[in-house]
Amino acid sequence: MFRRSLAGVLLSLTAAAVAASPPASAAGAAVHGGDAMYTVSPGPGREPYYCSAGFAILVKGVRYLLTAGHCTEHGLDWKDIGRNVDSHFPVTDYGRVEDLSGSGHSRVDRYDGSTQPILRAGTPQVGQVGCKSGMTTKKTCGDVLGLNQTVNYGNGKQVVGTIATDIPVGAGDSGGPLFYAGVGYGVLSGGNNQVSFFQPLPAVLAAYGATLA
Repeated sequence: MFRRSLAGVLLSLTAAAVAASPPASAAGAAVHGGDAMYTVSPGPGREPYYCSAGFAILVKGVRYLLTAGHCTEHGLDWKDIGRNVDSHFPVTDYGRVEDLSGSGHSRVDRYDGSTQPILRAGTPQVGQVGCKSGMTTKKTCGDVLGLNQTVNYGNGKQVVGTIATDIPVGAGDSGGPLFYAGVGYGVLSGGNNQVSFFQPLPAVLAAYGATLA
């Protein structure tokens, strides 16, 4: 039985590892799920800050990109994408960025020169295969280990109700999508090279009154 309270690691990426990171999307290019999102801290040193895009959604006709809430909690706008809108972290872990880059269906970067259209949101079954896309570890797949999992990040911060998988993830992958074929399941909250945790997509859509783009 998979434990319901586990330790995890938040996977936003700051200056310490930026030198080895891929560049953000070029100006004017559409940003898809799993692509790099880049911003710069207004604080001392103007530190670069990377996360990964999740799913494109529509709220009252306005297009946004979902990502992890611990990525958007800094309130920084994202280069060549759009303004930071809101953040929900901890307890949940999701936020949105106004998407000036995209149009059409929500898509995920498969890192093989193609994209996967995401046509609906769903809940995976334990034991099924799922895939994630992220700027650091690209597209990788594994098994769903459990639903409704609580992950503890230390300093009193935890996220409840997550999807746990055995898909390895790395710094900068935060916010990237969990999906299989045309179904979106969640956005990456955190993890390590053995286990990863995703904020379920249906709950986020319901909270925003949103639909997939």
